[in-house]
Amino acid sequence: MEIGIILGTILGILLLIIGIVSPLVSKCKGVGNKWAWQVVLLGCCAIMTAIVNSFTLL
Repeated sequence: MEIGIILGTILGILLLIIGIVSPLVSKCKGVGNKWAWQVVLLGCCAIMTAIVNSFTLL
């Protein structure tokens, strides 16, 4: 099912964008942000899962 690969990739990219932009915004405000790096990790895991799922279709 190609939909899982597409959704996993989109979700991973969105999580990476949120996780990278959030510390930048919190630095400007002078507030600490602990959860942003966890979101980056989840985004990387989602992208890796989509890549592994794409190999199963070969």
